Amino acid sequence: MSRKKHRDEDSWVPIRESLDDFKPAHLAAHLRQYLASHISPETRHLDEQTRRTLFEGVDALLAEQAGAWYTKADARLGNESLGSYGFHHFFPNPGGPPDLRVESNIERILSALGVAHEWLCTLDTYFRSVALPPDEEDRAAVLSDAVRRVLELTAEATGGEEAWHHYALLSVGWLLESQGLRRTERVEQALSEALADFTHVAPSTEEARQAADTIALAAVKEDVSRRYPDEGVS
Repeated sequence: MSRKKHRDEDSWVPIRESLDDFKPAHLAAHLRQYLASHISPETRHLDEQTRRTLFEGVDALLAEQAGAWYTKADARLGNESLGSYGFHHFFPNPGGPPDLRVESNIERILSALGVAHEWLCTLDTYFRSVALPPDEEDRAAVLSDAVRRVLELTAEATGGEEAWHHYALLSVGWLLESQGLRRTERVEQALSEALADFTHVAPSTEEARQAADTIALAAVKEDVSRRYPDEGVS
C-alpha cells in the first residue's frame, strides 16, 4: 500500500536526545535577564499587548535554550494540558493587584516546564524497558500492554481531559518509533480510529485495552508485511 510520512514521524529521537538539555537554573538565569530588562521593580501594570509581547519573547527564549523537546514534543509554554500553565498565568491579575514579581513568575514557568519534561522522561524510561519478542502473536500482546501503559502515563500527565487526546496520539506514535515500528498510513489510521471516541476524556481501563489491542495488531501486521513482503499478511 502507499505510505506517507506522518508529520511527527521519527520525532522521538531528537526529543529523547535533548531531554538532558533541560537545566532549570540555566533557564532561570536567562529568564531573569530577559524579564528584568523589561519589567522594572517600579512597574505596577502591564497592558495586554505588553504581556503578549513578553510572553512571546519568553517562548522564543525557551525554544532556543530549553532543548529540542520543548518544541518537538509540543510542550510549549501556554499549553495548559501539561503543567496547567496558560497565558493567563503569565504575570497574572487575579482580580486584584497583578503579580509582577519576576522571580515568582519564573518559578511558575519552570514548574510548568518541569511537568512536561518529567512526562517525557518517564516515557523515555518506559520505552527503554519495552522488549518486543520476535513471535508475531507475542509481539502484538507485549506491544498492546505497552500502548496501554503509555496511555495511562499520558492521562496522568494531562489529567485525562481536554487536549489529552492530542498527547495520546503523539506518545503512542513515539512508542512505536522507539520500537522501530513504522507509522504507515494504515497504522496511523488504526491509531486515530482506536482513540477517536476519547477526544475529551481518557478511556476506561477496558476501553484502553481494546484500543491498545487494535493499535498493536495494526502496527505488528504492518511490520511483518514490510519485513516479509512475499508471505503476505492475513
